[in-house]
Amino acid sequence: MMAIEIDGGTIPPYPEEMLGNSYSEQFRKLREMTIRDDDVIVCAYPKAGTHWIWEVIQMLRGQTTEYHKHIKEQHMLEARNIDNFEADPSPRVLNSHLYPHHLPRQMFEKKTKMIYFTRNPKDTAVSMYFQYQGNTVEKSFGYHGNLSDFIDLYINKGIPYGLWYDYVLEWEKFFKTTENPFYQFSYEDMKQNPLHHVKGLAKFLDTDISDELCEAIVDACSFNKLKKANEDVKDDFLKPYFKEGTSFYRKGKVGDWKNWLTVADSESIDRMTAKRMKNSQIQLKYTI
Repeated sequence: MMAIEIDGGTIPPYPEEMLGNSYSEQFRKLREMTIRDDDVIVCAYPKAGTHWIWEVIQMLRGQTTEYHKHIKEQHMLEARNIDNFEADPSPRVLNSHLYPHHLPRQMFEKKTKMIYFTRNPKDTAVSMYFQYQGNTVEKSFGYHGNLSDFIDLYINKGIPYGLWYDYVLEWEKFFKTTENPFYQFSYEDMKQNPLHHVKGLAKFLDTDISDELCEAIVDACSFNKLKKANEDVKDDFLKPYFKEGTSFYRKGKVGDWKNWLTVADSESIDRMTAKRMKNSQIQLKYTI
């Protein structure tokens, strides 16, 4: 796996045809990007469920259960030519795996609404491992090592977007001082009580929406239906970058790490979590 170091962080080396810019130019334009008053951004570490939540927000803002024709990467700040965002109709639902200091400056000037969520580090690691194994872009996402070696990279040495711990701790620090309105929750809470959070998100977004439509959105955005929509409905331009039978959607379960991590690997994550998260207020759930 390779990562591009830029502006105090790392990102995957996205194919140049996606960016249309050099990496330094991409991040310069990103920081100077024009933000609209009605923009919303979905932020999370990779494999935390961003596709799921992005689709929920699209449906809430459109008051529909129709799937957006695009995949969320076509609205992802670091993975798309910044100039192309200007052509997108409002209201825009942006998304990113970047740290707060990488985001457009106008987001903080205009107090853009932010939706942020976390996923426990064990399920995140397993999901990320299988995505990298399924990727065909050898110089960026491709990974051929075993899971134990990947866990060592994940908790000690860093991978694209950096360590999970660095990411969640920086966002936790950010939310203690920001004036941006934000809705914060966990993947596990969303899985356990999706209707509660869909209604909460609707209220946060000032969307006048019925309970019946909220229930219908929960159903439309269930894992299996979203996976099928990605295959049958969406213009998924990233399909060529995945091996046959693989995609962004694998299982979407909480606690699947128990089927893959060895006792030693699980304990390694536990030790690092105890060390790095000892002063954090983030509540982690490994099962529901």
